[in-house]
Amino acid sequence: MGAFARSWEITKLTFSIMKKEKELFLFPILSIIFSLLFVIAIFFPTIIVVLLRGDSVILGGLEYLLIFLTYFGIAFIATFFNVCVVYTAALAFSKKEAKFWTTIKFALSRIHIILLWSIIVASVGLILKIIEGIAERTKGIGRLILSITRELLSMAWSVATIFVIPGMVYHNLGPFAAIKKSVQVLKKTWGEKLILYVGMNLIAIIFILPAAAIAIFMVYLLIVGSINLLLALSIIAILFAYMISIGIFFSVAGNIFNTALYVYGESKVVVPPYRKDLLTSAFKPMKKQGILG
Repeated sequence: MGAFARSWEITKLTFSIMKKEKELFLFPILSIIFSLLFVIAIFFPTIIVVLLRGDSVILGGLEYLLIFLTYFGIAFIATFFNVCVVYTAALAFSKKEAKFWTTIKFALSRIHIILLWSIIVASVGLILKIIEGIAERTKGIGRLILSITRELLSMAWSVATIFVIPGMVYHNLGPFAAIKKSVQVLKKTWGEKLILYVGMNLIAIIFILPAAAIAIFMVYLLIVGSINLLLALSIIAILFAYMISIGIFFSVAGNIFNTALYVYGESKVVVPPYRKDLLTSAFKPMKKQGILG
């Protein structure tokens, strides 16, 4: 079975979990709502102050403080609700019923870890933003080197921390211990895990592309004046809602599959409804000269 066929099989099995545990969809929706409210709460007062002062930009230290606070708030909200998703998946794997408020209560019991993790995520995000700013002010080959460095660091961070939240949920690990555990599990899953992850994302793109193409076509018809404005905007709004729904759907699916992989990588337990052949294909020994040590 090829990597894409395995990805599709895993996606179908993951959907079967999501069909039973409908609470899973509430958490990413709440995450989006709270994130939007947070961003508005952060930037609306700032915009008012800038308008009153007549400033066209937010200067230096205040700008970086706002960036850090924004990263921190969004990271905290996303992590909190991702903990809820992983905890719900963990209960489903154990054939236990997940209650919404029980899950929220569990996430609140990990609030100190979530706070620390959000500070780390915000700090990393700010460092990457500073590197990006330096790159924009640099000319020639230096700009290219800094841009590439930033992208590599961002990618390495994203990959190395992929199993952090399962570590928090299953073992109550602090941020640094969770990163260490994530890298340990990642060493076992490196090659195939990323192929399967890309495969699942590719499936999501297949669902999204037709809607995106139609939305672009609607914009084109608006530009050339070949369609009613209200009709075009209505269609675009529906397509946009559809694409967001697909994004939420596959975000939840990715978290569930990551949790199943984490359990197998950490304890060699195959959680239902996944099969051993699908999970073992994601755990191939690394070469001695492999990545991440």
